[in-house]
Amino acid sequence: MHNSPKKFSFKQIFLLSVGLCLLTSCSVEIEEHGKRIGTDLLDKIVPGSTQKEQVLSILGAPSTENDFGNKAWFYIASNNKQTALFGDKLVSRSIIKIMFNDKNTVTKITTLTEKDQNTVEHNQEKTPTAGQEIGILQQLLGNVGRFNANSQSK
Repeated sequence: MHNSPKKFSFKQIFLLSVGLCLLTSCSVEIEEHGKRIGTDLLDKIVPGSTQKEQVLSILGAPSTENDFGNKAWFYIASNNKQTALFGDKLVSRSIIKIMFNDKNTVTKITTLTEKDQNTVEHNQEKTPTAGQEIGILQQLLGNVGRFNANSQSK
């Protein structure tokens, strides 16, 4: 008795490859944005004595700054779960807020998470614009006959 290997048809191979492509496109990816700052680096910053230049050399440039009122630097890091069908979903977020006084000395360090965030509802209303609303046929055929052949040759 001799066992010969099973041969697959073109249709079976094609369906298998399409199925594998579809499965890999549904995989979940975790994307990290920003810079995670460890406690070892935060411990080097002492409120009341560390200067802004020292914070810059220890942690690097902040994600964003607040120059209005109390001066603050924000270091923002987040992890997003990305899927092909459902888009991005926030997994975790950490924000380190470093406050400075007028002499550029650190006054306070605060760590915030996604639990501390405020949700802002976007206004779904549309702003009307002046002018007339035209349909797709008017857009496509609106300029037909408007231009004179003699005026274009000059």
